Amino acid sequence: MKPTVPVLVVGAGPTGLALAGELLRQGVECRVVDRAASRPTHQARALTMWDGALDVLARHGIADEVIARGIPMTAARYWSRGRNFATVRFGAGSVAEGAANPLIITQPQVEEVMVARLAELGGAVEWSTALTALTDRGDHVEVRLEGPDGDEEELTASWVVGCDGNHSTVRELSGITFGGSTYGRSFILGDGDIDNPVVPGEAHYVLDPAGVLVLVPLPDGKLRVFADATTVGDLDTAPTAEELQRLADERAPFPLKIHDLQWSTRFLVHLRQATSYRAGRCLVAGDAAHVHSPAGGQGLNTGIQDAANLAFKLALVQRGCAGADALLDSYEAEREPVAADVMRSSHTQTRLWTVRSPVGRWARDTLMGRAARSGLLERRLVPAMAQIDLDYRKSPAVGPGGGRRALRRGLADAELVPADGGARTRLSTLLQAPRHTLLVLPGADTAGAAAVLAEAAPMADRLSAHVLLTAADHARVEGGGLPPEHTYLLPADHPGPTGDLAGARLVLVRPDGYVAGTSAELTAAAELLRPVAPAAPRLAQAPGA
Repeated sequence: MKPTVPVLVVGAGPTGLALAGELLRQGVECRVVDRAASRPTHQARALTMWDGALDVLARHGIADEVIARGIPMTAARYWSRGRNFATVRFGAGSVAEGAANPLIITQPQVEEVMVARLAELGGAVEWSTALTALTDRGDHVEVRLEGPDGDEEELTASWVVGCDGNHSTVRELSGITFGGSTYGRSFILGDGDIDNPVVPGEAHYVLDPAGVLVLVPLPDGKLRVFADATTVGDLDTAPTAEELQRLADERAPFPLKIHDLQWSTRFLVHLRQATSYRAGRCLVAGDAAHVHSPAGGQGLNTGIQDAANLAFKLALVQRGCAGADALLDSYEAEREPVAADVMRSSHTQTRLWTVRSPVGRWARDTLMGRAARSGLLERRLVPAMAQIDLDYRKSPAVGPGGGRRALRRGLADAELVPADGGARTRLSTLLQAPRHTLLVLPGADTAGAAAVLAEAAPMADRLSAHVLLTAADHARVEGGGLPPEHTYLLPADHPGPTGDLAGARLVLVRPDGYVAGTSAELTAAAELLRPVAPAAPRLAQAPGA
């Protein structure tokens, strides 16, 4: 008899690891396979982690460790004709302060932390294990794997998710088309010991007529050099230190001395997106679903958030929830527009990198300089790159008042005092649970709030329910019929629901932090909870019917 698994994750990069980690947090068994023998610890194209991806890792309990291994990115400086004509600042002191706090960290460092967390959750990566065949039977997928010694294994999976990159086997075998194009230029990058005057945390983009040159200081003191090298060196071999030195001498606005390269590579840049993110019981995420220019450092971040979006939906399907099928269909509806926006933005940035004509370069430098000095560049560019407050309001699985982040669009984070006398916690901590969270907000009557909690209780495996009260409502807790273990007092100065959530008494928050729906009436709880409610049992069909 073939072994079975609810979800087979193909690919153990950041997307696959995030997907597997969230599935295990949700209580769903999965296997993770990767054709590589292991992940090289010194080779990494991805270098920037933005707030949206860090939010996912915070839910997994590993954001602090990742942050400790990186260095905060404080600025991106743009150079042309030997002068710094525009600067975008991040974090404290920026015009868009609070909008983004990007981190410079190499992908292997991120993966190392994620693999360790996967092990803590009971998972593991099966290296040197390749997917060689799959057949979707409608209610399951038959899969063939080839292991490290060439041994073949056949298994049955309820779902197969391709997180296996640009050349995805899952995408190919499931018949999903990968539309798009390839830039007609060759790029190189290398990390090494390089003498330079670059301030740690500052990335430099040199927009030279011969091609872009990007310099980013790494957490270990080395320097990343990325450049358009279409006319430099052999297109089939990795660049040498001498070739990178020549590019630096020709383009850099300050002196660089390359002593030694830790690693280097040459590659083409693609702009492609899957025509569908799902074919039956096979799905794709991350680079298997979309690839684009590295401009903006969005690839790793978009993939990790693909995984967070998909994992909890697969978990609800596995639990047999009433609205699970529609919720799973919303994966592409929510994530495809995000990838399309990232692709447009990275393409625009790449085109700005490659302006050749003197008039075009003058116009670019002038407009970007003015936008940077006015703060417009930070206000428009930075929040989009952070991907911390995406817009899912057009999703078919989002109800009234839903589609945006709960803690950014209507609820201020705060320290909560448990009514049962337990340790204080934060609202953000409650919303990191690996399940939906139903919040009964201040202003609700006690009896109605108690009835809502009773209605939610049978769904405890997929739903947490809590009542939030103001300090003035403290008397309601004492003898008011509210379970103290699910009741919390807000600080006296907490504004309550505002913005998108103004007037709401019930708010259902998804495991990814986005609002699934709201209601001003406590009696609407049943309808609000319908997507996570158990599906009605199927009735046996009468003979001859």
